[in-house]
Amino acid sequence: MNSSTLRIWGIAELLDKYPELRLRPAESGHTTIAGGVVFSAQAHRQRQITDNYEISISVPPDFPRTPPMVRETGGRIPRDYHKLDTGHLCLGSPTRLRLILAETPKLLFFVERCVVPYLYGYSLVEGGSAPPFGELAHGFRGWRDDLADLLGTNDDNALLGLVRLLTLKKRIANKMPCPCGTGLRVGRCHSHKLNPLRKKLGRRYFASLLYGNR
Repeated sequence: MNSSTLRIWGIAELLDKYPELRLRPAESGHTTIAGGVVFSAQAHRQRQITDNYEISISVPPDFPRTPPMVRETGGRIPRDYHKLDTGHLCLGSPTRLRLILAETPKLLFFVERCVVPYLYGYSLVEGGSAPPFGELAHGFRGWRDDLADLLGTNDDNALLGLVRLLTLKKRIANKMPCPCGTGLRVGRCHSHKLNPLRKKLGRRYFASLLYGNR
């Protein structure tokens, strides 16, 4: 990994904030950062927690387009606590993670917005509290429920129609009837939800959700 890419990703800022993390030899083209993360966090109406975990972050070459994968390496978090089939931490839906990285495509921001809240949540659960941020199902159901929340509909047919519109150019989609059933054109209905998502994530991303063509 060249120094220019490391600078763009903000690795120096990450290692400065979390000095127990270290760059490791790359694996399969991915940049690896591993070590300890010490944090102090507090969610709304929850107690403040200071804690530390051993983690490993695998950063893909096309970051921030593809989010990093994170493991807890200290053996503290059980496999049945919000982990993917691969054993990586389930930090959120792919769409939410991409939206976060579209906001600020830096590794420090990713760790503080995605990794630390996950670890904080487990620390609370480990201490007997309820999960502080709710729980999203894994797999298709989680993908569907998260998009339903983002697009403001719980109807499966409307949701599928709205995602299809996200694969089209804005000027084309806005002229079409809105799938939500209001009888209005998209430009006078759901465009305020569709257009920002399309702009941030791109039409190809939503096409990949529908058709699997990344």
